[in-house]
Parts: sequence; structure tokens; C-alpha cells
Amino acid sequence: MGLGLPFLAETVVECSMEQFPAPSIKRLTGLDRLIAIAPKEEFGGAALQFLSSISRIENFGAYHIADLARPYPALSFWSGRISDYWFRRDAELILGSKDIQSQIITQIQKAPCDGVYIDRWHPKVGSRRDAIYKRNGVLERVAVSSRDGHSGLRSFYLRSATDGWFNEDEYAALCKILPIVHGLIGLRHQIVGTARHGLGDGANATRLRENNVRGFVSLTPREAEVCDLLLDGKSIVASALQLDVTEATIRTLRQRAFRKLQVGSARELMALFIQTPHAT
Repeated sequence: MGLGLPFLAETVVECSMEQFPAPSIKRLTGLDRLIAIAPKEEFGGAALQFLSSISRIENFGAYHIADLARPYPALSFWSGRISDYWFRRDAELILGSKDIQSQIITQIQKAPCDGVYIDRWHPKVGSRRDAIYKRNGVLERVAVSSRDGHSGLRSFYLRSATDGWFNEDEYAALCKILPIVHGLIGLRHQIVGTARHGLGDGANATRLRENNVRGFVSLTPREAEVCDLLLDGKSIVASALQLDVTEATIRTLRQRAFRKLQVGSARELMALFIQTPHAT
């Protein structure tokens, strides 16, 4: 599909800053309001409400790849009716599979450089993902993928089993509007930043360690790898799945890395990482 995402981002910025000054945003409705509040906290709920006026959506989220040369999808955004805890946990459990990571990367690579790739999918009966979908009352999903230079983004939109399958008219309508919502999610990455999406140079703790940068040189390879996962937004559960170790091991490695880097939390690690020159 030939919607140019860079052009969309520029258009959204212009709309947000010029056409929609703050005092007038409250008077906006529909897509105009969604564009105007793209960088704001209420975007998730507003987007879900807007999409559900076309075809009811249960939840939606996005996986982001900061560097397609070193592809590693990270859950970066989500909103909806499934609780944050279960949505995040299930999404990270799904991401813990190398096969699913590969599928996400493949779908992103299918997207043209100046547009998006849309696909519709539901899990096989009896599969692991089928069990997750059933527990959350989800029937199927539609996903939008794009790539822009070195990075990639895949947003996905879940349909409740209560609402039944998308019919052809609903799906056709979604295919027209989802690229815009997807573009707005991409814009949030640029303006707001999530995990390490604002960094964009492919740097991580491992590369800083390998290049003898400041305190990162003191990390062991495994400690640096755990920091990489943390910087990519991975939870302890997802990190343990990724590295095939216990959650206790991940906690221990994080604590050791924190002590060596003289930080006390993931937020402080992120601040240190952003402030550290990423010489390569």
C-alpha cells in the first residue's frame, strides 16, 4: 500500500502544531482529534475509540525494531481493554519465541520503503498462541508493518471473540484507516520516545563494552547482554525466555550490572545510556 509514512509524519506534525493549537484540541473529533493528540498520553484510548467506531478493536500494540541490521523486536506500545499486566506479559511471552521474532522481522521486511504491508491472521487451534488468545477472549488480529531507513515498526490490532470475525466491509474499512493510525504510532516514537527508540544509532551496552566506553567496559558479556534486553524494553520474564535462563539469573545479572554502572534502576540505566557517547 502506497502511503508514504515520512510524508504522513510531516503532515501530522504540521497539523498538530499549526492547525490544532492546544485550546482548540478539545473541540476536535474523529481523525482530526487523533492526529492532534498523537504525542499525548490520551492517544491510546482515543485511537481505540476511533478504530472501534469503524470496527470494534479489543486491544492494539506495536513492536519496534531499532536497527534492522541487528533486528530485535521489542514491545513498545499498547492500549486497550485487556489489562496492561496480561497484555504486556503475553506479548513478551510471544516475543520469547525465535520463530515469532523471525516472523515479525519478515513481515516488516515485506513492507515497501514508501508504504505499509497489512496482513490478517488467527492462531492454529491448539497452538500456544491459540491458548493465549482464548484466555484473553481474542479471536484474530490485523497487523500493519513498515520500515523507514534502519528501523522497523509493526502495529497489531486484536479482535474480540465476542465481536466475531471481521466481515469484508469492516476489514476493507480498517485497511484504509490503519496505515494512518500506524503512522501516528511511529510519530509517537519520534516525538515521545519509548525504550531506546529515540537513540537510533544501533548502539547498545554490548557495543559500548566492546569499545571500552566508560563503565560499560567493566561488564561481563552476559551482564551487557541483559542490559541490552532491558534497554530494548524487555521484562525479566521476556529476558529469561530470550536467554533460556531463570528469572532469578536475570535479576542477579541486572543487579551486578547496576552496581558496576552505579545505577539503581532501569530508568537510571536508560539515562546513563542516553548520556554516554556512543563511539563505535
